[in-house]
Amino acid sequence: MSSLAQYYFEKGHEISGSDLAESEVTDFLKNKGVKILIGNNAENIKKEVDLIIYSPAVPKNNAELLQAKSYKLKTKSYPEALGELTKNYFTIAVSGSHGKSTATAMLGLALIKAGLDPTVIVGTRLKEFSNSNFRMGGGKYLVIEACEYDGSFLNYSPKIVVVTNVDKEHLDYFKTFANVKKTFKDFIVRLPKDGFLVFNSDDKNLR
Repeated sequence: MSSLAQYYFEKGHEISGSDLAESEVTDFLKNKGVKILIGNNAENIKKEVDLIIYSPAVPKNNAELLQAKSYKLKTKSYPEALGELTKNYFTIAVSGSHGKSTATAMLGLALIKAGLDPTVIVGTRLKEFSNSNFRMGGGKYLVIEACEYDGSFLNYSPKIVVVTNVDKEHLDYFKTFANVKKTFKDFIVRLPKDGFLVFNSDDKNLR
């Protein structure tokens, strides 16, 4: 969520957001100039807001989400909003049960070294990104960490898919390992005909 907030802030949009408690992330955003509100309260949502983006972790009875719907405001989940963004770039989506953040960071740094000036959205903060989980680039490439939980990555439209491994993760959502593998397969086949799949052939589940 914080990386997407930074993206739209860098693009010149007026951004605000709320969280249940203060953290290093909320302090970081506040220091950049993002309006941060602590606590989820209906009055945080104003009628003139153009778009509400919410985390999939937010329950359906969340006061702010209910207020947005009562005002008939446009709402998108984080994966839906990021999915829209992936259509505007040559997107490289890094997925896998383990190692996504590391691989995304390495790929982003490699593309920077190559002079391709990528935009990078990663699940952890990097010292090379001024202790942020986001880098705004000026090139055509967008590198994202693509999470499988809740089928989130099925919203994305990548030109290159990287899969590090497939393991028995998030069974609270998927219930069975067969469902995990099916969801990864569904993600991979979203690639266009001229797309590329980069995968770890040592991983038997992935093979």
